[in-house]
Amino acid sequence: MRLKRIVCATDFSTDAARAVRRAALLAREHGAGLQLLHVVSRRPLDALRQWVRRPVDLPERLVDAAREELQQAQGEARVVIGDVVSSIAKTAAGADLLVLGARGVNPLKDVILGTTAERLIGACRGPILVVRTPPQGGYRRVLAAVDLQPGSAAALRAALLLAGDATARALHVYDVPFEGMLQRAGVSREEVREHRLRAHRVATGKIAALSREACGDAHRFVAVTQHGPAAAGIVHAQQKTGADLLVLLKRVRSPAEKLILGSVTRHVLADVRCDVLLVPEAKRRARAS
Repeated sequence: MRLKRIVCATDFSTDAARAVRRAALLAREHGAGLQLLHVVSRRPLDALRQWVRRPVDLPERLVDAAREELQQAQGEARVVIGDVVSSIAKTAAGADLLVLGARGVNPLKDVILGTTAERLIGACRGPILVVRTPPQGGYRRVLAAVDLQPGSAAALRAALLLAGDATARALHVYDVPFEGMLQRAGVSREEVREHRLRAHRVATGKIAALSREACGDAHRFVAVTQHGPAAAGIVHAQQKTGADLLVLLKRVRSPAEKLILGSVTRHVLADVRCDVLLVPEAKRRARAS
């Protein structure tokens, strides 16, 4: 399986420039078509027409300048005027991969409203590669986080699609149910430890089965388990393994569940220090809860 069409959105920030280079590397590796996209937000463009009257064609000049900037890079160049998130999602519809930088040109806006990557999580239905680090060739250490629920093999398949022969690990972060209450209820520390060991053994076996499902080799992915909260555990495992690509399966959740539990994906995107590939959960496996 290979990538055929890649869309890379850029706002000409530092992270966006890294995203363009990574997208070009992947396009060459897979023989894929690459489309570079810059979206000019309509609202500030209209405001500019009111604020700056001379020259009268200044907004058009800015759009042309953006188009010329894109044309200097490899790939098809496209400049769109409209809402940033919806325009990117529309252009990326049907693409095998959307690539974009982790941070934009306006850090304060990112803090208040969330990064474009975070806002695209719910709007884009395809895989999203969020680039944070300067490309240094292909990925060498890949970490795929799995919750061991149905559909988890998709994260492993996506990891191999981008990583090829890289070292591959599959991570499961687990927590013993009601662990905080067990000792208060008279359960010994040794018994709690046994619960953790059992959870580790079960996860290791399931990861081997997922690896076999994903690529036919139960040993392609080395099993890694981490005890504790999911987001913190994923970030810690990425740092410990030195992974340069983290793969997350984006589960479908209800608005109420997101409000109560928060989003592991958003927390990880904020704290992790490597590129992140977000893989959408297949529709047929979408959960209503």
